[in-house]
Amino acid sequence: MMMWKENISAVVELLSKVRFTILFVGLLACALAGGAMVSVVAWHAYAPLPYANDDQLVWLRGSMVDQTGNRVMDNALSNVAAQYIADNDSALSLAAPVYYGDALHLDHAKQPKLNVTYTTPEFFTLFGQSLIQGRYFEGPKPDGTVRHEAVISECFAERYMPQILQDSDKSVHSLQLDQQTFHVVGVVACSKTEPQLYLPNRVSDVYVAFKHVIDGQAMAQEHISVRYNTFVVGRTVEQLNRPVVTADITGHLNAEFRAGLVAHGSTVNNQLHFNYIPLHQKLKGSLQESSTWLLLCAVAFLLITVINLLMFYLLDIKTQHAQLVLKATLGAPLATLRTAHYWQLGVMFSLAAICAILLAELGMFAIAQFGQKNIAHIDWLQLNTVHYLLVMGFSWILAWCFAVFGFRQLSFDSLYQSLQAAGKGQAKQLPHWLSVGVLVAQLCIGLIVLCIGIWSANYFGSKMRMSSGIEPQDTIFVVRHQMSWDRDEAAMAARKQMYLSNVQALSAHPKVSAVALTSLNPLDTSYLAQMSKSPDNDKQVTMHSQLVGEGYFSLLGLQFLAGQTFTQAETDTRQSVIINQAAAKLLGVNANEVGKLLYGRGEQPVKLLGIVEDIYSYAEGAPATVYYPHDFFEGNMVVKFMPNQSMSKYELTQVLQQHVNTQSIREVHDLALHLSNLNQSAVLSFYSGIGLSFLMIMQVLVGLYGLLANLAFIQQPVLLIKQQVGATRWQLILEQMRARLVHFLCALLIATCVTLGLASLLPMVTLALFYSYVFSAFIVFITLFTIDFYHLKGQLKKY
Repeated sequence: MMMWKENISAVVELLSKVRFTILFVGLLACALAGGAMVSVVAWHAYAPLPYANDDQLVWLRGSMVDQTGNRVMDNALSNVAAQYIADNDSALSLAAPVYYGDALHLDHAKQPKLNVTYTTPEFFTLFGQSLIQGRYFEGPKPDGTVRHEAVISECFAERYMPQILQDSDKSVHSLQLDQQTFHVVGVVACSKTEPQLYLPNRVSDVYVAFKHVIDGQAMAQEHISVRYNTFVVGRTVEQLNRPVVTADITGHLNAEFRAGLVAHGSTVNNQLHFNYIPLHQKLKGSLQESSTWLLLCAVAFLLITVINLLMFYLLDIKTQHAQLVLKATLGAPLATLRTAHYWQLGVMFSLAAICAILLAELGMFAIAQFGQKNIAHIDWLQLNTVHYLLVMGFSWILAWCFAVFGFRQLSFDSLYQSLQAAGKGQAKQLPHWLSVGVLVAQLCIGLIVLCIGIWSANYFGSKMRMSSGIEPQDTIFVVRHQMSWDRDEAAMAARKQMYLSNVQALSAHPKVSAVALTSLNPLDTSYLAQMSKSPDNDKQVTMHSQLVGEGYFSLLGLQFLAGQTFTQAETDTRQSVIINQAAAKLLGVNANEVGKLLYGRGEQPVKLLGIVEDIYSYAEGAPATVYYPHDFFEGNMVVKFMPNQSMSKYELTQVLQQHVNTQSIREVHDLALHLSNLNQSAVLSFYSGIGLSFLMIMQVLVGLYGLLANLAFIQQPVLLIKQQVGATRWQLILEQMRARLVHFLCALLIATCVTLGLASLLPMVTLALFYSYVFSAFIVFITLFTIDFYHLKGQLKKY
């Protein structure tokens, strides 16, 4: 009974020292939560793929090189090449070409955009996509034709076609995707196993036969239409660990590629290269690189936390020494006191573990929210019962280690002497050299982390404050559903008339302020062009390009540094270009050269009409861009609304259909939101850097408080003797401050070397790092001497 009362008393005592308990539990919970989250990420990075024979799965990487062997395009794979390799490469026992596209669901009132995957039935076998209803679509017939059949996902069916899941009979259901109608022949189960080859966390809604994306009437065009969203995945034969594409296949495809270029009048002499890469490297390669560093950082953070909390804990248990000795003197068994102390630490560490689990779940939720566009298969990142048990078990082991080590610092050999020593602060102490060594290490860590934290906050804060160059508020980018891709004169003239009618119709709407044609989103960098100041192909520079209509620059608020914008005359002749600042710098062009000739692909001369400001985002930077007059091939638009006005996709579609009722809008992008997403990593880095730096500084403060208190305890008897023989209180404090100054200078020297080493690895380091370091040294210096003065002042008697 006495033991249980002592155990309960020890646990209740935690409430009497709330500040110690909250600080201890909070810091330990953060460290345990970080460790749990990083362990999940590391396991996800190196765990086997959830597919049969996952070590034999590969994907095909295509690339394009010029005549000198330099790579000019990565992920360069045409649909017809993907089909040819999947059908003819004997190194693969099972292979499937995959093309990721999208289409409008025209049967639905809102015409949503669907994720469409064009592939072969082998894809479902490779990745365990099981049917819950119907069958897979059929492959091509011997004559090359293919049926219009589709397989849909269960999630899509529940959202848009629930009648399919409810029908028990063999009713025929159709699905109109863009201008084609498909018969739904099967439904595959929703699962987390679909490989995210193209975009992280993209989930397919509809699966269609791959042959539908190959135009058999224009094979020359198909061979040169290399794409970044076409893949080949397969399983190698058992005898091959790392297959290669045979020379016959590569030679055939390069011959067809060259013939296609010649047929289109191109003199480019590029070649295609193909090689197989393990699938796990495609899906998890980037995560594996970062997870190693994350794991090392988590271990270091946890180790620092444990050391700091150990020092903090030793200071607390030494304050309990007199009370424990008194209880032992009054007859309490040491085993009972030790067990009660175990209970006290067990409850405190268990509470920290519970808080860590909650923090880890919140952290995983945040990762899932902010990492969807960057981390493939993010839905695999989940904590489970095993992780909970590991966190709790590790915390109990730590509690036991702390309790054993802490009790060993207390002496109960002679109860009377122990009581006297405890009252005078003369309990067993850590070795002086160990305390000093840990102190210097703590100062180094504090200096480095605080410096990097201040510098990163300044660096990313400046990136956040940097002007984008445009006015994205109340501005959207409208992607039309393109129905005609013909390039003959009649088709181009019809499209031009329709696009101009669209601009006129939207401009007349009371909610709309301005409209301008553009081929791409202003923040998109998909299109490339080559430009130079002289008619020499060897001097041409590759940069991004945009096709824009009249009024584009004024709508976005892009300011001209020199020259003027496109007029109708320039749009009709298409013999002029506008470049941004980054392109001007890359080409060595200044404002005085506006009006002179530049030379594009094929040494085609064009007139430089003007130079505009850059469009900046943190993710893309300020890419060099050349603007061409719009060619009326793609009819996308940027639309600026009146202040505080907006229009839905349905409203915009209604306006466009007033002139051509078959028009549809594929998607609408809010430019302000898009820009915010591109800057999201800078915002997260800014706040994460501040948060982690604050947490690390709290760790160092706790460690310094415990360490300096420990050193003050060690020095107290000597200082009191010196004080009794004539040394004044301030003389002793100054003496200790000089010793502490030596420790600070040692830490400063080590931290300076480490910071310089880090600075050499960071290309963006500026003079701001030096100022951050000086400020950090000042803060750490003040903190060190303030805490030390506080402890020394409390240990010395006033005379």
